[in-house]
Amino acid sequence: MNPKSQIFQFKHFSISQSNSALKVGTDAMVLGALIETSTEKSALDIGAGTGVLALMLAQKNATLTIDAIEIDSATCLDANLNFMNSKWKDRLTLIEGDFLTYAFTNKYDLIVSNPPFYVDGLVSENDRTNQAKHANDLNFETLFYRVNQLLSSEGTFWLIYPFETHAFVESIARKNELFPSQLIEIQGKPNRPTRMVVCFNKIALPIKCEIFVIRDEEGNYSPNYIESTREFHSKKIVR
Repeated sequence: MNPKSQIFQFKHFSISQSNSALKVGTDAMVLGALIETSTEKSALDIGAGTGVLALMLAQKNATLTIDAIEIDSATCLDANLNFMNSKWKDRLTLIEGDFLTYAFTNKYDLIVSNPPFYVDGLVSENDRTNQAKHANDLNFETLFYRVNQLLSSEGTFWLIYPFETHAFVESIARKNELFPSQLIEIQGKPNRPTRMVVCFNKIALPIKCEIFVIRDEEGNYSPNYIESTREFHSKKIVR
């Protein structure tokens, strides 16, 4: 395979992904574009993969220091390279370890995750792909329990997950005293929801709801998607 095919070029950084089981996809692009961050000082990216979310956060918030934890050693090779090649390397720290057992010493103003959420999906024959895509040890119960421990009192937790699991995920979050303040229904095309992007807080706040459509019925990118991702796509995308 051509090594260049394993490079995903963003506007202000590049992602090497030759060692990673999962490549850069729409979920990461949408989540990274929709996360709101301006005054936070510290962030944690859970299941960092190639580091794309951490890099998007670093681009969006010039004062943010970001820890990114990833359990897979080979994937960490890509993430480390991507961090070192970026203009924000001094604000990015890669942690190779298990989110469930790692001894974090800080609480975070912002926590984000594009997690292994295929809870009921078929298990892949490839062990690394299975680990990256399926929620086994890191399920929603353990995810929210740990996030509650690590999130500062006024911090926010941004998460993307399948649309059909929303009621279940929200119930698990509330059990762990994390409450949705923003609900963004992601539609691949109009009226075809596929994902939810949700912002959780430790205190119950009025909930803001919106719909984010990626493509129109003809398959062209929506104006909202184009505008939201404008500072990340390396090439100008049009409808």
